[in-house]
Order: sequence, then C-alpha cells, then structure tokens
Amino acid sequence: MRKNKRAVTRKKTGLYIAAGIAVAVIVIAAIFASGVPFPGFGGSQKNAGTGTLSVAIMDAPANLTHLNVTVSALFIQNSNNDSWLQLNFTDGVPQVYFDLLALKNITQDLSTSAIPVGNYTKLRLDVSSANATLNDGSTEQLVVPPGHIDVIVSIEIKEGQTTNVILDMQVDTTAISHSGNLKPVLKATVQYL
Repeated sequence: MRKNKRAVTRKKTGLYIAAGIAVAVIVIAAIFASGVPFPGFGGSQKNAGTGTLSVAIMDAPANLTHLNVTVSALFIQNSNNDSWLQLNFTDGVPQVYFDLLALKNITQDLSTSAIPVGNYTKLRLDVSSANATLNDGSTEQLVVPPGHIDVIVSIEIKEGQTTNVILDMQVDTTAISHSGNLKPVLKATVQYL
C-alpha cells in the first residue's frame, strides 16, 4: 500500500511538473509571437529603418492692429453679501473707450472710487461694444457673451488706505477670428498702499 501511495504521489507530481512546463512553453511562445522584446534574444526584433521626428512650437502672430473696447459700467462684488456696487469712471465720464493693443506696458485709469471697507471677490466690466481691426484693414464687430467680463479678485479694502488693482487683459485671437467673440483672459494684480 505504501508503495502504491508513493507511486501515485510521484505520478501526480510528474503530471503537475509536465503541466507547468507546458504552460511555461505556451506563455514564452506567446510572448515571442506577440513581438514583445525579450532581454537577450534579438530573434524577431530586427533593426528596422528609422525616421526623424521634429517637434517645434511657435507663438502665432495676433492678426490684429486694433482691438477697441467700450466699457459702459464697472462693478465690484462684496464677498459678505454678494451685492454689486457700481464704481464711477475716472473724470465722471459715462463710459470708457480704449484700444487694448495700444495699452502694452502702460495703464489707463478706469475708476478711483471711495467704497465701504470689506472684502471683494469679483470685478465686472459691462462691455457695450467691441471691434477688431485686422491686419488687412477690415473691421469685425465682436460679441462679448453675456455682455460683460468678470474678473475674479481677492481684495480687502481697509480704512484710510488705497488699494490699486491693475487688470491685465490677454486676448484670445483664435476666438475673435473663428467666432467673432471677445473672450479675454484677465489677471488682476492687487497692490496695497
């Protein structure tokens, strides 16, 4: 009986080893057939011809000579109650007109207003009209959806202190040329004096 148990155990072990070897051979054959490189074996991996990849980046020119914007109202939002406070334009004018492309590295004042002490989170420029003059001299009327441009800010107005905010407007010339929309990216720099 003892010999039969050993013989059966050896037979089972031999079958397990044979099955393991067969599975290993099948897995290795599948790896070679799939083309996955196997370290030390260059069999199916031949030196194929090479090509050249060239990657470059450029800044496309802004195909504009003028970008005229008329702002008809300027508001600031109070973070405490989300209310909007209208700011007066400099010199008491009813609206402000500017050519954005003429304001490279210079600023144009929009408003100097006394407002309540507190925290403010957004500026809003209502735009009544905008147009772009292209390099070929043609003019295109632009749309400002939804009629205003919001700028997220974090401003604290302190009693007796002046806070300067400079808006840096960067124009999306692709939106202008493809859809006639003025969709600028605005950054606000806040200086406390």
